[in-house]
Amino acid sequence: MSFATLCREADKKQRRKLVDARLNRLRRLLSDDVSLVQAHAEISADHLKGRAAASTVEALMYSLRSGVAALARSDSVYRLSELSDAQMREVAVRVQKFKPHIAPAWAAEDVQVLVSAWSEVHG
Repeated sequence: MSFATLCREADKKQRRKLVDARLNRLRRLLSDDVSLVQAHAEISADHLKGRAAASTVEALMYSLRSGVAALARSDSVYRLSELSDAQMREVAVRVQKFKPHIAPAWAAEDVQVLVSAWSEVHG
């Protein structure tokens, strides 16, 4: 098989792959005609849509390892207020799946307190 034939087959395989909108967006932001300021503004706009940064979610998860008592701390409440609906659902699932060597898994009643606190800061 020639090199050209192998290249054509690889191109066909590539075209058959599903389009990943996130990757296409990132490729577009890496384009030479997009300035750093424009790219930063677009990426930052995600935060304005109510979605917290992954680091914020992870910091919240770390604080929630101490249990429901973490919700009395202002830093935890602030991080909780940054979460979108989808992120809140993810956090609620994750606290119920804590491993014993990390922290005790949360009971359904504790998760309800968490959701209530999130609802309170979201109005």
